[in-house]
Amino acid sequence: MKLYYDLHTHTVWSDGELEPGSLVASAAAAGVRVLALTDHDTMAGVDEAACAARHCGIQLIPGVELSVAWQGLTVHVVGLGLDAGNARLRQALAAVRETRIERGRAMAAALAAAGLLGAQSVLERPGIVSRVHVADWLVAHGHAPDRARAFKRFLTRGMPGYVVAQWPDLTAGVDSIRGAGGCAVLAHPIRYRLSGGRLEQLVRAFTEAGGVALEVVTAGLDAGEIGRLARLARRYALHASVGSDFHKALPWRLRPGGLPELPGDCRPVWDGWPGIVSREIA
Repeated sequence: MKLYYDLHTHTVWSDGELEPGSLVASAAAAGVRVLALTDHDTMAGVDEAACAARHCGIQLIPGVELSVAWQGLTVHVVGLGLDAGNARLRQALAAVRETRIERGRAMAAALAAAGLLGAQSVLERPGIVSRVHVADWLVAHGHAPDRARAFKRFLTRGMPGYVVAQWPDLTAGVDSIRGAGGCAVLAHPIRYRLSGGRLEQLVRAFTEAGGVALEVVTAGLDAGEIGRLARLARRYALHASVGSDFHKALPWRLRPGGLPELPGDCRPVWDGWPGIVSREIA
């Protein structure tokens, strides 16, 4: 049987809609045989997902999607094949989660100053706190008709609830992943909306920091964009990764496994990385 990989997914522990067990079951039903759980800045769902994966007969790769800063831009780096018990990684994740809590408090205070009271309730959720959760609170309380307009009206630069987060820098994020035995993947490069030159600068900085792979195939990319990323990966001798970046089931977003294959001239990230794929699946 052909191996189907999805190495970028999310659950309710960050900003996804499914519990870890449900995510794994959905992925297995879609034909995924190697799945990475990569919640934002937390690995709290990995144990449940691993248990479900054993039940479903697929391989679960412990991972995380770290928020980092590069030249004033928020960038996401996926770590794959991580030792969740690594002390350095746990400390780094705890620091980023505290940054998220501090930003959440500041956003709630800023919205209260603008007359929108009660957003601090998002801090009570068990997982990480993100702008998505504040946006959903704004929608639920009638301040915006949907999440997109909640962001536009309140949570983007210059709007009443916008607060800058102080993320660790790119090198520190990659170091945390490498120190926990994982490999670092630059997530969804097209989404940063950088010019060709700036994107090359980012990829170069990522490579120099010790990053090993580029997410070449992800949701929403056309064949031309995939080809562009494949060429960029080859230019910088990076492996190529594939991930749906699944959060929730929407018509324009793919469920786990609903992705095109990597271009044939790419080096897949699972080749030569036993921490990512430790066994073949017949």
